[in-house]
Amino acid sequence: MTRDTGLPDYMNERVFCRNRLPPRAYFLPANQTSLSGRWRFHYSSSPLEPEPSQRETDAWSLIDVPGHWQLQGWGHPHYTNFDYPFPTNPPYVPSENPTGLYETTFSVPDHWDIDGGFTYRLRFEGVDSAYQVLVNGKDIGYNQGSRNAAEFDISDVIQYGGKLNTLQVEVYQWSDGSYIEDQDQWWLSGIFRDVLLLAFPQKGHIEDFFIRTELDDQYTDAELNISLAFALTSAASVTFTLFDSNGQITSPPEIRNLSPDATEHSCNLLVSNPSKWTAEHPNLYRLHITLSSEGQTLQEITQKVGFRKVELKDGLVQVNGKPIQFRGVNRHDHHPRFGRAVPLDFIKHDLRLMKQHNVNAVRCSHYPNDPRLVQFANEIGLYVMDEADLECHGMGVDIGNVPSDDPAWKGAYLDRMHQLVHRDKNNPSVIMWSLGNESFFGQNHVAMYQWSKKYDPTRLVHYEGDHSYQASDIASSMYTSISDLVNLATADGDKWEKPVLLQEYGHAMGNGPGALKEYQDTFNKYRRLQGGFIWEWANHGLLKELEDGSGKSFYAYGGDFGDIPNDGNFVMDGLCTSEHLPGPGLVELKKVYQPVTASMNGESMVLKNRYDFMSLEHLEYTWSISHFSQEGEEQQLVSNTEQLRGYKIGPGSELSVGPFNQSVTGCDLSQPETWLKISFRSQAKLPWAGYGHEIAWAEFRLDQRAAASKLPLIKSLQSPTIREQGTTLQITAPTFSIAFDPIQARIVKWIYKGTTMIADKAGPQLTFWRAPTDNDKPSAANVWRGWGLQRMTQQVRSVKHVVSKSTGSLKINVRSWVAPPVLAWGFETSTMYTIHSDGKLLINVQASPKGSAPNILPRVGLEMMVPKDREYAQWFGLGPGQTYRDMKEAGKIGIWKRSLEDMMVNYEMPQENGNRTETRWVKVIDERGIGIRATLQREQNPTLLARNESSATARALSPSSPLGTWEMVHRPKQQSVTRPGFDFSVSKYTAADLDQAQHPHELKGSEGVIFRIDDDHHGLGSASCGPDTLEEHQLKMRDFDFTVSLEATGI
Repeated sequence: MTRDTGLPDYMNERVFCRNRLPPRAYFLPANQTSLSGRWRFHYSSSPLEPEPSQRETDAWSLIDVPGHWQLQGWGHPHYTNFDYPFPTNPPYVPSENPTGLYETTFSVPDHWDIDGGFTYRLRFEGVDSAYQVLVNGKDIGYNQGSRNAAEFDISDVIQYGGKLNTLQVEVYQWSDGSYIEDQDQWWLSGIFRDVLLLAFPQKGHIEDFFIRTELDDQYTDAELNISLAFALTSAASVTFTLFDSNGQITSPPEIRNLSPDATEHSCNLLVSNPSKWTAEHPNLYRLHITLSSEGQTLQEITQKVGFRKVELKDGLVQVNGKPIQFRGVNRHDHHPRFGRAVPLDFIKHDLRLMKQHNVNAVRCSHYPNDPRLVQFANEIGLYVMDEADLECHGMGVDIGNVPSDDPAWKGAYLDRMHQLVHRDKNNPSVIMWSLGNESFFGQNHVAMYQWSKKYDPTRLVHYEGDHSYQASDIASSMYTSISDLVNLATADGDKWEKPVLLQEYGHAMGNGPGALKEYQDTFNKYRRLQGGFIWEWANHGLLKELEDGSGKSFYAYGGDFGDIPNDGNFVMDGLCTSEHLPGPGLVELKKVYQPVTASMNGESMVLKNRYDFMSLEHLEYTWSISHFSQEGEEQQLVSNTEQLRGYKIGPGSELSVGPFNQSVTGCDLSQPETWLKISFRSQAKLPWAGYGHEIAWAEFRLDQRAAASKLPLIKSLQSPTIREQGTTLQITAPTFSIAFDPIQARIVKWIYKGTTMIADKAGPQLTFWRAPTDNDKPSAANVWRGWGLQRMTQQVRSVKHVVSKSTGSLKINVRSWVAPPVLAWGFETSTMYTIHSDGKLLINVQASPKGSAPNILPRVGLEMMVPKDREYAQWFGLGPGQTYRDMKEAGKIGIWKRSLEDMMVNYEMPQENGNRTETRWVKVIDERGIGIRATLQREQNPTLLARNESSATARALSPSSPLGTWEMVHRPKQQSVTRPGFDFSVSKYTAADLDQAQHPHELKGSEGVIFRIDDDHHGLGSASCGPDTLEEHQLKMRDFDFTVSLEATGI
């Protein structure tokens, strides 16, 4: 082991490579073979332990390459957000430094030249975190920089003629490089990307090339600049041939002679009005580079070329002369079984899914992702912010020794920038380099920036940590509140030098994020704001088998592997699940990011093109008008599909369609709940989606909304029979029986035509708690717990009942004090149960807070349990997926039906889920359609006990009332009155169950189905790492007054 200043290479910040070849553009020669597969492996706790001999067979095992040893039985995964899992003392690492010795054998393929006509290289695409390479027992070199490639020349030691070569790679889990690889992800070690054997012709080969496209001032004609680095032993020529997407040669091939005395050559090709590359129009050409000598083709390289120009112009990021808006996401390399050893198909799946959900940009956080990602982004059209493998966030505990401002680390910082830029420089999708993430700021960032701008002036450079913008072309920020974002957008008036971009926002941890629409509205309103990147694309759960022998698995997070310290489930913060399947957050984002928006202007609909480059001619739209009846039927009144081809609807322009009135549509638009719906779909098959893929949609209510109707008065021919039986009040009629317990002040039994409607002793009760979401936990949940909202109790003050002479219905009024133990605040409540002789049940709730109370609440509504066979929900409102007051843009109006399983969202950390908002009515039913139908109205009910009822017919039930005679109660309308519809959820789990479980397999389940009908519900926000719930989406403490109607259905 080579040492400098007495330190091993892996503890010397000045040594980050030995004998490694210079970084170059990513391309693989014709003669290449993969060495990936099953390797021999020896694991030890320290690199100082002696290497086992080949005869010690027990010391060797087999391991998959690429892969991580922690996911194959050695050591364990470890998750921290930014804390180092070892003492912070750079460049030193723990003495217990797990080391993996990898070994494999290979031979040079028979069809390759074996007479010395080739030079041979080993290429490592990614090894974590540092490693020493030996071939046939000879020391080849050393490298660190886990997510960067490294090549080593092994020509002097390789054996030909079918002889086996032995390759050994000694990998160290910790190195000084670990201090600047402190990204928010799992600490995983080993050879996790491919290993390749490459052969280049010794007579001559291209070492590197750099392609740049320059557009003229009108962004029309182009110049293709090509810089070659090569090695020759004799004179040669290079031919450049450019093909368009149809395979046609764009201009005569350009032939240049090369001298063996030279090592570099530049060539400029003029291209007349090429099709330009953008994320919306990913037009690609193919450049063939052919190196020949004495009539022999030595090397051929094909590189895809996109003609585009990126610049900072008029204070904005512009592509081909036009400002763009980033509708982006942050993406880590992650696979639930393989960690960062991500298969190519999985990468392509990610990018296709992004495009399908209207994402146009991806930030490679926080390191160069697999090199094939940017190549696929070239093809399908995604802007890429390509980021250096650099983060030292954990140095916040020793801010005076941050490597970013230490000259001893300058070489390591620059090397990581060189590696990034050289590898990906020929990809048009890469429009911006990033100097890394959360590494504070120092002179080494300035050096990285200066080198990047000098070597590649065609791209912008980003770094959020530079708040003075010495080393960033962008005014970048993260998790900025909307109000602060507006301040940034307007601080410099109409004159600014650099645009504002959110490198991270909308923290998608668990149930959320909320307020994506409000962020997008803000981006659209202020020209200086050019969008941002959601944090983040997918959860990082690792599949782990349960230890109970069941063979079942779950998605593990920090602490599940005995990893201490850890940051728990903070690694589960994605729009997608750990299997990279769309979660509710991604569905919401698609709607918010949609490039076509619509609004109503009188009777006409105004379409807005929010693409940056495309017209809308590639879309067709279907509009329809439907009427929804209270009986649960949707009647489509008219429908039509029209083309947008021929309409000049360029970027930023608008088109008015319609009018949609009765004379034009032929429909009666005055009926309640009459809706206009419009859907925009692709007219052709796309590289990332099929024909007819929905790009955008909108819907509008056409009828004039009337004031909320009053609950109907029901006149009965026969009043229900009432009798006391033990401690309960028995209410019976020909079709139903209800048992009411005045001690608990709740319905304990409800049977309709022989069918049980509610579970035993589980009738509706006023509740306020919800299982905290990940976004609740940092702040709101602590406040709620402090106020005891998770353990509210009811003290019954009085129970009275009376039979109405006018309707024949029974009214039971309960006055209670609903409050937590210990504390001196609560709600004075009056709950009026009205039971009609036809079996319909009305529950009016009036709740008024008293004492020093919390400012916000989780929710407020009635909660009950229905029999477990009620496994379906059908409702009229927003659906089909979950919706909340600040996360409902993806909800479509309709009559929906879903199973209980589909009503819930199985978050990998259990929490509140499955709410539906803006509901008109809901049924919770069994497979035959039998169950309960519920509605909620927010109309004032000033009469607690009508004065015109005979006092002789009213009877107080134990306990007696300390509140005296009933009174007329008048309350002003509350905020919830203005909200359309109500919220509801159905679940197998109680809020307490969801609150206590740390993983889905720990959920116990209930004996029935938990059915919640909410008057109001607090929003979600993104406070797990970002702003709290916007004030307009908070459930503020106030008086509540609402009425829930329950009736049997399907019988």
